[in-house]
This record gives sequence, structure tokens and C-alpha cells, in this order.
Amino acid sequence: MIEQTSGVSFSLSFLIQLVSAIVLAVWGYSQLDGRISALQNSSSTYAEAISRIEDTMRSSQDAPISSDHVQNTTLFAHERELLEVKNRLQVLETRLYELRIE
Repeated sequence: MIEQTSGVSFSLSFLIQLVSAIVLAVWGYSQLDGRISALQNSSSTYAEAISRIEDTMRSSQDAPISSDHVQNTTLFAHERELLEVKNRLQVLETRLYELRIE
């Protein structure tokens, strides 16, 4: 049993050390919690950015490249020129054949 005359004595320096330890522990926990929250926020932001990049890559995977368009346009122009030259050559061969017959 605790009697009325019993007392507890603390030294002032021990009390200051105890309060300082509690304050430091609370401050350290708040700093750690803040950093963890910041990391969670940034990691979710980066995950969303990576997901957007992957979606963009998937959607543009089979899309024509601008250099392909230029190359195809050049090829079509060359094909038209070749066809025109072949037609002219055919006309010249026909005329040459007609001249030989006469």
C-alpha cells in the first residue's frame, strides 16, 4: 500500500532529459512520416507517368513514321516517272518498228 507520507523525487536534469527525448522522438517520427508520404506521392506520380508513356507507345507502335511518309511519297513519284518513261519507250519502239516495215 502507498501511504500518504510516501513521496517521489525526480531530479530536474532527469526530467529535462526525459522531456527532450520525448520531443525528439515525436519530431523524428513526424519527419520520417513526412518523407514516407512524399515518397509515396512521388512514386504514384511516376507510376502514372510511366503508364501514360506505355499507353502512348502502344498506340503509336503501328503508326506511320513521318520519314516513311516522305520515303513512300518519293517512291510513288519515281514509280510514276518510270511508268511514263516506259510508255514513251513503248511509243518509240512502235514508231521504230513502223519505220522498219516501210
